[in-house]
Amino acid sequence: MRMVLVLGTVSAVLSATSAMAAHDDFDRASLGKKWVLTPGSDLYIANDQMQGTSLSLGYFKRSASDTTVSATVTTNGGDVEYGAVASGDIASGNNAFVKIQSQDGSGLFGTAAFYTGNNGNGLFFTLDSPVPSPATLTASFCGTVATMTIRSSAGKQKYTYDYGTTFGTGGGLGTYGSVSLDDYKSKPGGCTDAADAVVIRQSNAKDLSLSK
Repeated sequence: MRMVLVLGTVSAVLSATSAMAAHDDFDRASLGKKWVLTPGSDLYIANDQMQGTSLSLGYFKRSASDTTVSATVTTNGGDVEYGAVASGDIASGNNAFVKIQSQDGSGLFGTAAFYTGNNGNGLFFTLDSPVPSPATLTASFCGTVATMTIRSSAGKQKYTYDYGTTFGTGGGLGTYGSVSLDDYKSKPGGCTDAADAVVIRQSNAKDLSLSK
């Protein structure tokens, strides 16, 4: 009986450990070696949050097996700013790049995008309603379909987009302007209920010339 109880306890601990999400709250002075920056990127910690120069992108080593990525995005001014979560093989550029953007001087997030690489090609669109800062941005994958979930003091918005391809596993963050990112999390899996999500297609996306 004692042996059964011990084995059951060990099994439960191993199961809980395997299900734990990778996370980083940035409550320290520097990023350290757990984050890897892509060429030309400059990400750093300021005021216990991740910040960076425009078009910076990096990935978290502990997210190597994950497909759901989340972070809190905060605007810090009236310039064009975006915060992005990336999912896939970021080192090679084969990744989804899901962002929310503030670009009208209001400090609110009014637009978003399902892109690839580092702010590469994809679909840029207007959110159903402006989102106040800070907002928690989550991107999850179920096969080739990405789900973007945005949570803020104004509630929740959800969008889906079929990339038509898979990107593998991995997680990271991207910056533009004086945006701040915090409370990074990632985990395996991503097949969530998207029944209430807005489906983004070319027909309801904006002209890419209007995007950053």
